Amino acid sequence: MSGHKSGTNKTLEKSRSETLEKIIDGSSIASFVIDRQHKLTYWNTAMEALSGIKRENILGTDGQWRAFYREKRPAMADLIVDGARDKEIEGYYGKKSKKSVLIEGAYEAEDFFPDLSTEGKWLRITASPIRDNSDEIIGATETLEDVTQRKVAEENLRYYLKAVTTAQEEERKRISRELHDDTAQLLGSLSRQLDNFIRKKHSLKSTELDFLKGILAQINEGTLNVHRYSQALRLSVLDDFGLIPALRSLTKTLQDGQGIKTDLMVRGEAQKYTPEIETAIFRITQEALNNIGKHAQATEAQVVICFTQEKISLIISDNGKGFNLTDTVESLPRTGKLGLAGIQERTRLLGGDIQLVSGPGKGFTLKLEIPLA
Repeated sequence: MSGHKSGTNKTLEKSRSETLEKIIDGSSIASFVIDRQHKLTYWNTAMEALSGIKRENILGTDGQWRAFYREKRPAMADLIVDGARDKEIEGYYGKKSKKSVLIEGAYEAEDFFPDLSTEGKWLRITASPIRDNSDEIIGATETLEDVTQRKVAEENLRYYLKAVTTAQEEERKRISRELHDDTAQLLGSLSRQLDNFIRKKHSLKSTELDFLKGILAQINEGTLNVHRYSQALRLSVLDDFGLIPALRSLTKTLQDGQGIKTDLMVRGEAQKYTPEIETAIFRITQEALNNIGKHAQATEAQVVICFTQEKISLIISDNGKGFNLTDTVESLPRTGKLGLAGIQERTRLLGGDIQLVSGPGKGFTLKLEIPLA
């Protein structure tokens, strides 16, 4: 009787295995499965097409690495079977990996594999543990989705946005220069001529004198406004003296203009960076401080910039009223937060990461990192 039961169990197990194999093989997404000893138990047709390796030549081996790498190293499924921690997985995949939000113990990554096809491929990888009834890991499954077309489209979009941003900055610089060299000079000349006329014309009636002095005051105010607009378009100190003096000018402007106590803290030693990087950090800081001045109702603000060999970190915070940060960074343009959306786009154009932290009565903090590699 027990032998009959054992035979039935084996039949059921075989049936389940065959069903699982059909499910995996029927998927259009490349997939493979390994056991506790890292041996391949499944290698579907889509995986054959992606890797160029037939299942009969690889099943039962631990050669899954051959599909992706020239030398032996763990695939993500191997790391899952070994119970690797975040740091170890990050060591192989860098910042491109993260925990899955859907599957416990699973990880995801997007990586470029230069040896897949003549031009290489971008793959989205998901590796998940397979557990027994005792919740022990007895294997892992890995799926690989070709996302090359999307990555190429994203790269083209980044190139386009970078070109647009560069052109925009050049146009800002041109308009700023023309405002300073032409319009401001013309208004200054008119102011001096009118002032000389007022001082030399002693025969003017008091009403005429008051009228001319009023015009002179308006010209002088217009001159100051032109200088301010010119500075907002392109701060000359950024071109002439560099990033840190430009940031100090921004914090001073917020403090003097809005009465908000604003500190700048510099950690590490700044180098001479590309105009693209320096302009992006300047614009990000400018937009963030403008938002604080307009919306935060803050009494204090702080800018902290940290330089290392690998990256530049920037933290901008205030003690203002804060707000409900229910939006994802990606949804900022659709919800009308165009200033923050612009900050996000500039950060991403440089390959950086951005994080927003806020809440009612908790102020606002913007954190970003820009890699220098």
